[in-house]
Amino acid sequence: MTVKKYKWVPVIDTGRCNGCNACVLACGPKCLELVQDAAVLTKPDICGSEEHCIAPCPIGAIRMGWVEMDENVDWNLKRGKWREV
Repeated sequence: MTVKKYKWVPVIDTGRCNGCNACVLACGPKCLELVQDAAVLTKPDICGSEEHCIAPCPIGAIRMGWVEMDENVDWNLKRGKWREV
């Protein structure tokens, strides 16, 4: 039986994101970046699951969610919130 690992990370609705950069600036670990005028979680491995990026978004294009992480990556399970299924 394979155990799947999920991390509590920001999920960005790129269709709604207006590229204002507010979430990127609020992200302490610097794991968000603007890519083609939309915020993208480019470094989920360093995300602390702290949710600092949610409130600054003026249009509510970011929510937190449990996202399955690639089992082949050496993830630091002590950084952020994790669960296994």
